[in-house]
Amino acid sequence: MHIPHDPDRRSLCATLLATGLLSLLPERTRSAPADGCRPLRALLEDEHQPGMAGVVVERGRIVAMAGTGLRDDASAEPVRTNTVFELGSITKVFTALLVFRLRQRGLLAPDMPVGAFLDDLPAAWRPITLRRLLSHTSGIPNYLDEHNFLQLMPTDPRPRELLARVADRPLDFAPGTRHAYSNTNYILLGLLVEQLAGMDYWRLLRQQILDPLEMRGAGPRREADDRPLAQGHLYQDGRWLRPPVTAPGAAWAAGSLLASIEDMARFAIGLDQERLLPASALREMWRDTPLEGGGSAGWGVGWELADRGRVVGHGGGTAGFTAYLRHVPALRRTVVVLINRAGDIAPKEIAARLDQQTRACDRSGKRGGSVGGGVSTG
Repeated sequence: MHIPHDPDRRSLCATLLATGLLSLLPERTRSAPADGCRPLRALLEDEHQPGMAGVVVERGRIVAMAGTGLRDDASAEPVRTNTVFELGSITKVFTALLVFRLRQRGLLAPDMPVGAFLDDLPAAWRPITLRRLLSHTSGIPNYLDEHNFLQLMPTDPRPRELLARVADRPLDFAPGTRHAYSNTNYILLGLLVEQLAGMDYWRLLRQQILDPLEMRGAGPRREADDRPLAQGHLYQDGRWLRPPVTAPGAAWAAGSLLASIEDMARFAIGLDQERLLPASALREMWRDTPLEGGGSAGWGVGWELADRGRVVGHGGGTAGFTAYLRHVPALRRTVVVLINRAGDIAPKEIAARLDQQTRACDRSGKRGGSVGGGVSTG
């Protein structure tokens, strides 16, 4: 759903966190300019955001990458390609990849029950399969809602404390019968990968994905954080507010990862080069999940599906940031946008718009580049 103008606190928070900004927004796009080719930086400026970064990767090659706006209002520091943003629920793509990497090692199967791996779960949760958690078809209630969102974001609870918030509630529906986005699913999956790997989630993520792909700016918030962090903004009740930052434990494996657009370019290249999973496993992740009684979820394993599965992606929203990761498998094309603003914004539409607007330039060969060495391709 699109966040309405002049949002009130309830509708804003419910949209940002209960759904993670991941509802199936319509793929509306604006007309391309008459010349058919404008620099990515100019396209980002057209969006009129406080600060924003974007990248287009096709067939393992960066065709455009740029930043615009301010990283920090007080210092007037501009957004650069190494500026670090909160990713919000895009974190879930990384968690799902960790689950499937463990599957490649024979340590689990998607249709195994979560209770086979984790103790001390509510009885109704134990038979729910990993695939139901991964596709948000579990029925397990969401621990984040409009009542606790802004209060919970700056806190640093442990994963089991997050589960305890909804452990005594009944399932929202019988597993497999509906789709309903729930951050609780990915807290459970984070505990699962820790249990099987025998190490902390953040350490495992760095070992398995971030370090191999040289995603140097990626990781959770740190106490002494010297990364060039973007300042978040919240548009609420017709005013710009400075929101709380997302602490590592607030959304954890469901939404506490930070990264720069350079990091996300490396991620897109690694995905294309099958450095994370083979193509067959990725195709399985991008396959729609059937529902019991007919129909499908519109979700695969950790990825949202659109345009009948021809486009896959994931959005993210925190108190001060929004983002979208869009991938077109048939074209091996990825567009990522990172924005330091939440409220009255649709990052999925922005990513789709930039995808369309940059394709003419891509075909003309006017852009190109690689991560590193101060590259500016926008």
